[in-house]
Parts: sequence; C-alpha cells; structure tokens
Amino acid sequence: MSSASKSAANGAVMHWFRKGLRLHDNPALLHALSLVDEKNSKTSGAIYPVYVVDPNSYQLLKCSVMRANFILECVKDLDNSLRERGSRLYVVTGDPVEELPKLWTEFGITHMTHEADETGEPYAVQRDAHVKDAAKKAGVSVIDFASETLRPLGNREGGYVANVGGFANNIPTTMSSFQKLLSKIDRGSVPLPLESPGKDSFPEQAANDSLDMKYRPLAHPCDIPWPRGYSRKEIGPVWDRKTANKKTSPIVKGGESLALAQLQKTVTARPDWTASFEKPKTSCTEVSSPSTTVLSPYLSIGCISPRTAWHAVSDANAKAKSKTSRSKPPVSLHGQLLWRDFNNLIAHSANAQAPGSWGQMQNNVYCRDIPWSSDPALLTAWKEGRTGYPWIDACMAQLRTEGWIHHLGRHAVACFLTRGDLWQSWEVGAEFFEGELLDADYALNNFNWLWLSCSGFFYQYFRCYSPVAFQKKNDPNGNYIRKWVPELAELPAKYIYEPWTANISILKKAGVKLGVDYPRPIVDHTVVSKENMSKMKLAYDAHKNAESAAKKSKGKQTSGDASGPPKKKAKKSVQKKLK
Repeated sequence: MSSASKSAANGAVMHWFRKGLRLHDNPALLHALSLVDEKNSKTSGAIYPVYVVDPNSYQLLKCSVMRANFILECVKDLDNSLRERGSRLYVVTGDPVEELPKLWTEFGITHMTHEADETGEPYAVQRDAHVKDAAKKAGVSVIDFASETLRPLGNREGGYVANVGGFANNIPTTMSSFQKLLSKIDRGSVPLPLESPGKDSFPEQAANDSLDMKYRPLAHPCDIPWPRGYSRKEIGPVWDRKTANKKTSPIVKGGESLALAQLQKTVTARPDWTASFEKPKTSCTEVSSPSTTVLSPYLSIGCISPRTAWHAVSDANAKAKSKTSRSKPPVSLHGQLLWRDFNNLIAHSANAQAPGSWGQMQNNVYCRDIPWSSDPALLTAWKEGRTGYPWIDACMAQLRTEGWIHHLGRHAVACFLTRGDLWQSWEVGAEFFEGELLDADYALNNFNWLWLSCSGFFYQYFRCYSPVAFQKKNDPNGNYIRKWVPELAELPAKYIYEPWTANISILKKAGVKLGVDYPRPIVDHTVVSKENMSKMKLAYDAHKNAESAAKKSKGKQTSGDASGPPKKKAKKSVQKKLK
C-alpha cells in the first residue's frame, strides 16, 4: 500500500473501481469504508463508490461488443450490490484525469482509494500518474492497494519483487523457480480473502434527489464514448447500434454475483473433480458444456478475487474423498492461479526494465527477435475462420461467437498463425485476441502468445500442433467442427478434418463445394511447417550469435578499461583449485 497522508475533518471519501469490480476481498474499498467509520472517522462520513467508463482503457479500447456488454453487466451488478447495502455506484464516462476532479469538487472528496495496477500496462501507468498529479493539486489523498494477484507483484510487503532483493530483473523466469519463490514467502501460504462489507459497513447518507437520476450505469454498449485520439482503423472491433442489438451468446454473463455462483458450481460443489483436475487432460472439443471452470473472464476484470478462488479450491480439495487422486501445480487448479501470478509478474518485470515493452517484440527482454512475415490476406483468413482447416476454423468461430476458447484451442490457432503455418507475427494475433476474448488480460494474453510462437519461455519449435491430427484422436467424429463449422456438418467422420481429401461425390452428397461453401486450405501444412522450423532455427542461431557478440563486446570493454587498477595475478595454488 502506498499513501499520501492528509487529515480531513469534513471531507468525503471516494473509492474508484477500475478492474476490481467486486465487493469481496477488496482491501481498497474496505479502507475507504474505514475512513468513514463513525468510531474513527477522519471524514464527514460520506462515501462515493465511482466507476469511470474510460474508452481508452485496456479493457475497452480494443474490444468486441460482446466484451463491452460483459463489462457493462459487471458494472450494473456492482451497482445492484451496493444499492442492497444502502449505497450506489456513481458512473461517469470519459477521461478519469478530467472526470475525477469534477467529482472531487462536487462531492467534497478529501480521500480516494483504488486497486493498484502493478503490471505496468502503458495506459494505466500514464493515467494513474496524471490522476495522482491532479489529486495533489486538489488536496486529495490517494491510497492504492495491490489485490489483483495472490500476492503483490512489486516491491511491497509480501510482494514477489520485494522477496528477490527489490529488483524486478531478479525475478524467476520459469514456473518451477516461481513456485520456489512463492514457497519461501510466508511458507507458501496465500492470504485469506477479506469478507464483503455488509449493509452496516456503509454510512447512512442523506437522500439527494438531484443525484438520483445522475451517474447511472450505461444501458447499452453504444453509450460508451469513442476512444480519444484514435481513428476507426486503430481500435480493433467497431460496432454500431444495429450490430450491438444483435443477440450474442457469450460463454458467461458479467458480474460479481454470477462469478461467485460460477465458483460455487464448478469448484465448491465438485470437490472430487476439483481435487483431481489436470488442465492438460481437459477437453477442448466439448460441445455441451466446458470442461474447465470458465472463471477466467471474471478474474480478468476482477469480478472474483484470485485469493477467493484459491481458498475455494483448497476447501474443495479438503472435502474430496480420500481415494480421489490429488493433482499438483502447475497442472492443478491451484496451478492455474499460480500461472496467472507468474504471467503478471513477468509483465511487471518486462515493463520495469523497459517501460511499455510487454506486448511487443521491440525492447522486450523476454522476447526473441524473429523476422515474421506480414500478409494481410493470410491474417484475415485466420481471423475470419477461412483457413480451410476445419479444426482451426471451428476454434475461431467459437471465439467470435462466445468470446472464449479452451486453452488447447488457443494453442492450436496461435501456433497455426505464427511458427506452425502462416508465419505471421504473434503481435497481430495477440492484438486480435485482445479484441475478441471476454477474458482478455494484458499480462496473460501476451505471455501466452510469446510462449506459443516460441518467442519466449518455450523454445521447442520443432514441436508443432497439427491442424488435422491434434484433435482427431479426441473427437474422431468431429462433433466440435460440426457445431462451429455447420457447412461441413454432413461430411463423413473420415473427411471432417480434411474435406479436401474427399472425392466430388462425397462432397456433393454432404452439400459441400470446396472453394464456394468452404475454402480450400490456404497453405499446405506438411510443407510450410517444415519450412517454418528451418526459419525458426535460423532465427534462434542469429539470436545466439547476437548474444555471444554482445558478451564479447562487454568483456572487451571491461578488460580494456585503462583507467582501472592493474589486476593482480592469482597465486598458483589458487589456480590449481579452480581447474
């Protein structure tokens, strides 16, 4: 927690909701409420929970109408929960740097709390710095709390960086070493989540008829203002009211209430399933219900606390039958939450060393420089699910329709776009996912694309997902493809993954005309995958040579420093010991 102390005898308190759209396990909100507690009041006893619909934020700048609606649902649910407690949410639109000072003046704010953004996401860093400056000028004390991850990322008490000497470049860069670090902090324990504040935690505030109809949650995605300083081409998915009014089928609806219900349904109510969960063994071709918890959209926007999820898993594990096999990190459900913290920590470290570098190849200390191609036609075919490979196209169809894909589906389409088949940059893939996913997350999304493109953290580029064989063994009848690529629904199972191998009579009987009803493959996987492996090898060799040259250059600079004292010769006895 960082703070700027200021006494305020008659001021009010604001809690600024950003990503932590929840009441439970919200230390910043609880601190704001403590400031208006009648027994120890530093203020007038009034609190104003606020949310700014900021179109330039990571969550809204590049997002589908489905995710925009999901976020508005989260905001509406939060408002409902606050009203049940005798309070409400005050919603404004625009730039927080401009809008918050207006509210500080209108409500007489002297203290403001909010959740910290520790990843170093560029816009958030800039926004928070400007808000802090504005608060200083306005005499408003701003206090932030780290609660987006299991433990703080940075140089705070109990934080990961604080436990590696306080330097972000000292953090572990593998999952196994990260787990070792966590085990050393309070013996690996994860702090218990804080309870949601009850009705009695909120002070009674005099009714204000003039405010009753003001600052209400937005009712429609088209009420979100256009991002400041951006053209139509720069913001990704664009929609109009007609498009926005079309019925959508998101995999989940938004809000803390639904997030907690999802946790209860998928984790608490299934102790044996929870205890034995292994992520790699879950199915990515389920057509009736997902094989995972689908808590990621709620975690990404902060509708559910990772610490709440962690301890729900712990409680479920304890209730599982003794004969149930217990999975362990990194494949267990606890492991998934550890991956999330690890990804956030890597983003924090990258941006600490080179601000704004996470999410791009340039200056990113965790990314290898690979000379990707740029082919708009191939990229468009991939985005629209017109690659001619049914398994890939089915995954992309689910993404467009539900805003979500199983992690193995994400692996397949990411590999296909980058090192596997199309040789397009992971950056354009990450940007597209950023716009379409309900669970779009600055740290996780970019980490996954680095990994899957073999640009960072995973370097076995010779292991390539086949767009044909990868899921054939798990879904031999192609039920997943039949659901998401209905134009191929009548094809025999033998050809459902490779329709181009069927003869004309079989295609005709199934109502498929290749090149018309469904595209032919845009590349030959058997050929391009081998070519791309050769390209990866060349890129890796170039990276290795560049590193070697840099080390030699650094060594020469050190040894050639004439201003330094002459080095003493080591004693012979010491030299022998070092051989």
